[in-house]
Amino acid sequence: MALILFLFAGVTLTSITLLLLHRYLPKRPNFAGRNIPTSAGLMFIPIILLTLLLGLLGIVEIGSGGIGYLIYSVLAGAVGFADDLWGSDNAKGFRGHLGALLGGRLTTGMVKVMALGGGALLVGVVVWGFGVAALAAGVILAGSVNLANLLDVRPGRTLKFLGICSLVLLFVAPYEAVLVVIGVLGGGATLFYFDLKGRIMLGDAGAAIFGAVPGYLVVADGPGMAWWVAAAAILGLTVLAEVSSISRFIEEVGALRWFDEWGRVR
Repeated sequence: MALILFLFAGVTLTSITLLLLHRYLPKRPNFAGRNIPTSAGLMFIPIILLTLLLGLLGIVEIGSGGIGYLIYSVLAGAVGFADDLWGSDNAKGFRGHLGALLGGRLTTGMVKVMALGGGALLVGVVVWGFGVAALAAGVILAGSVNLANLLDVRPGRTLKFLGICSLVLLFVAPYEAVLVVIGVLGGGATLFYFDLKGRIMLGDAGAAIFGAVPGYLVVADGPGMAWWVAAAAILGLTVLAEVSSISRFIEEVGALRWFDEWGRVR
């Protein structure tokens, strides 16, 4: 029953927030050159704050790891929003931001990398204590967030691919972890149509928040096969994005191309 209530709350709060605030969102050109609202993923914040409040009050049991994840999600939204507002296209990818830093210029992208990397490591420590497991958990969580950002270059892509991963992980993750992310998944279902049709963009803010969902589900499940699979997929796709393009890879694989283009306005 609690899962259904949180799912419904996520759908409702995200819908109401989008209705009230979409006109105030910053606008940027999407991949097709249309100037549309970005940072729409900030609409996840109300359900995140509600879940966090109920957890802190002890009304729902989400554990210290769940509370850490929710605080991390708020951080992800904040630094992602800063990147949406002030980020530049002059530095792209980790190499680009690192190069800018070595050249004496601190980009919003590098601030995001440091904040989300450090925050993910803290979540790993909260869930698994000090040790190798905490480091691995931090890498998986931060890598999942970064992967969501890499995918968010076409309408609906992040919500499609990471949404499917999250749905699968719901069946293996601990109940507390499922409870703590289900509201954001409900919010993702709300935004999916508008994102897919190119009417909004999740932005770095939304991609970072949504990317934390599958990452936390993997981390909460504990060391095992899921960690190895997630780490390999994240590392492989991150390297691919640095040396080539995830979009090119998707376009060259028929099944992935069909899934990626399904429902999108041409």
